[in-house]
Amino acid sequence: MSNAFTKYVKILGRGKKGSRTLTTEEADHAMSLILSGQVESEQLGAFWMLIRIREETIDETVGFTEATRQFLSEKEVLGLEIDLDWPAYAGKRNELPWFLLAALALADSGVKVVMHGHVFKGEERIFVEEAIRALDLPICHSCMEIKENITQKNFAYIPLQDIDSQLSDMMDLKYTLGLRSPVNTVVRMMNPFVASHSVHGVFHTGYDILHISASEQLNDPSVLVFRGGNGEAEVNPERDVTLWKWKHGVASWTSWPKAEKEHKRLKHHLDLSRLSDHWSGKQIDQFGEQAVRQTIASVAGLIHDVVSHDECLVLADQIWTNRDRNWLSEPIG
Repeated sequence: MSNAFTKYVKILGRGKKGSRTLTTEEADHAMSLILSGQVESEQLGAFWMLIRIREETIDETVGFTEATRQFLSEKEVLGLEIDLDWPAYAGKRNELPWFLLAALALADSGVKVVMHGHVFKGEERIFVEEAIRALDLPICHSCMEIKENITQKNFAYIPLQDIDSQLSDMMDLKYTLGLRSPVNTVVRMMNPFVASHSVHGVFHTGYDILHISASEQLNDPSVLVFRGGNGEAEVNPERDVTLWKWKHGVASWTSWPKAEKEHKRLKHHLDLSRLSDHWSGKQIDQFGEQAVRQTIASVAGLIHDVVSHDECLVLADQIWTNRDRNWLSEPIG
């Protein structure tokens, strides 16, 4: 292996006085070396954990993302304009992935949505891929399959493994190292199919600012970031939410009050049939109703340049009312 990567481990690990963060250019080059297979597994683990201890900087995030986007651009080209990039990597711990219904409703209204995610096996979370499989929605494994699904239903889901196996393997370093790495930020930022808009859900305080600041430096066209339910891009109706936007070259934020004054989540009833029942109208879910409504409103506001919470809710209600109630199957098994 090349010794070119060794210097980056040294920069990060020289101790309290000698270490420093990476510049954008250094982070870009380091990620390029990783994705080109020029890094030993020991180097890779040390590199990510040294950054994980203090958390990644804006410059590092920009560099990692630029290198990842460049690397992915050299793969098979989708050849289709996508409206909305929806990364889904956190998993839901104490409720269902209601954001999936929000994404499907937006797709049914004409928004071309590509969702991508990853499953951490053995964790007590419901990852969106599990819900997609249970509802008998297709899983894409190639650009061709994404095209087919977007053409038919305006919605496609693809696992990270099928976007790039190296990124998937780096996510799975959690099993070896015991901690998640900054790759979790990269896969949310990478927008692999160059969509016009992107929505990022984050969990920890400060990561919303990190994402928006990095989006500014990356000159992204349109990004929505907020601290969502368990870290997914889903508005938790039981909490106030601050929505950060980067659009038209301007960063802005707005706060929405919680939609539910009482706790209505059913963390001990995670039957996926609640999703299909709510979609079809067979059974209105008290928590899901507001989670879906507020999430649709937040994303529709980004896409349609609407700022007012009330106006966003009007849009959301129109989108939800006009959905095809027969789209989803009853959960399998």
